[in-house]
Amino acid sequence: MRTIDRPDTSTTHSDYRPSSGEGSRRIEFDVSGWAVAKLMAGLLLLGIAGNVAYQIRDVFIWTAAALFLAVALNPLVARLEPKLGRTGAAIVVFLGFLVVLLATLAALVAPFVSQVDDLTTGLPNALQDARHNHTFARLDTRFHLVEHARAHADAVPGYVFGTAGTVLGGVVAVTTTLFLMIFLLIELPNLSRLALGQLQPHQRERAVAIAQHANRQVGGYVFGNLVISVICGAVTWVALYAFGVPYSLALAVFMAVFDIIPLVGATIGSIVVIGAALLLSGTTAGIAMFVIVMVYQQIENHVLQPLIYGRTVQLSSLTVLLAVLIGGDALGLIGALLAIPIAGTLQAVIGDMLEKRADRIRRDGPSGEEAVETS
Repeated sequence: MRTIDRPDTSTTHSDYRPSSGEGSRRIEFDVSGWAVAKLMAGLLLLGIAGNVAYQIRDVFIWTAAALFLAVALNPLVARLEPKLGRTGAAIVVFLGFLVVLLATLAALVAPFVSQVDDLTTGLPNALQDARHNHTFARLDTRFHLVEHARAHADAVPGYVFGTAGTVLGGVVAVTTTLFLMIFLLIELPNLSRLALGQLQPHQRERAVAIAQHANRQVGGYVFGNLVISVICGAVTWVALYAFGVPYSLALAVFMAVFDIIPLVGATIGSIVVIGAALLLSGTTAGIAMFVIVMVYQQIENHVLQPLIYGRTVQLSSLTVLLAVLIGGDALGLIGALLAIPIAGTLQAVIGDMLEKRADRIRRDGPSGEEAVETS
């Protein structure tokens, strides 16, 4: 790029007449063919890399989920490491996690499948009985709910469990994620040392502090979210069972799973549970479940979350909402689940950078535009 000054036609100060073009500069860009070729090659490589990344996006999702779980379980491995060594501690923690996962599935899946099958056969009859409710009768007259339920009742298991290909794909994804998790649990210290080795000695201490903060964010979020979801499912099941609502376990599992989803999950699960209680057991059960769900949500928001999360996850509501929207739009449900701990990690990194900058300003004083503004 060349800058060419236009000649000044004025001769003396007294003869000076400002003109619109005087004193202006003309800018010319001198771009060689080689530079254009390099730019085009860079754009081509960027497009190829983006296409490859899109093709293997599932691998990225599995790896992110495995890293998420590995970081959450790493504190347990670190406690056992002095006695068992890194590999032994990682294997013990992995096996314990696997046993808990399989026991939970064994305890819930069989009754859940049975109740979903019963729901498939009993839903049309339950809706037929619900016609005695005047409000539902008016809705059925307008929207033909019972007719649509009978037409789609056989598809309920497909909606719940998906097609055979979807189920098989889910099994492959879970198995791959678990194997990636065990390898990451074993290799986390080596990966950490490799990353720290790329930093200057005076930067390592801050990097370790940021990593520890991120570790607390992820671990605290995973533990807290799972505990709160289990409590939510248990409260829902007890309430549904006490009011004699059919398919109480299936509805409670549905509520617990949706409660894991940040912000909107509990609302969706509550609407389904309250609607099911209203349709399947009558107005009294529906109103009672509405009151119980509302009271529990207040207790969860103002008691359980501050108590269980503690100081591990410190994010504003706006940050949580934006993180969930971006993560869900990018990676779906997995992205929504990973969004909050990732946002917490980014908050730790950006907060450290801003704190470091503030320390430098306090030490050296403002400079440049900041000095002009203060003056």
